[in-house]
Amino acid sequence: MLLWIANGKPNRDIGEILGISPRTVNKHLEQVFTKLGVENRASAAALAIRTLAAKA
Repeated sequence: MLLWIANGKPNRDIGEILGISPRTVNKHLEQVFTKLGVENRASAAALAIRTLAAKA
């Protein structure tokens, strides 16, 4: 899900990919943001990109 956010996909598109509603995507993202210690999509995407770059 974080890669799709990093690629700029909106909740609607992510929901279509996963077969869930955009509202459900939003609720899952709220939980992900809490676990990552970030407050928004941009911060989560930046963290995902930094993590992937560090592993490359």
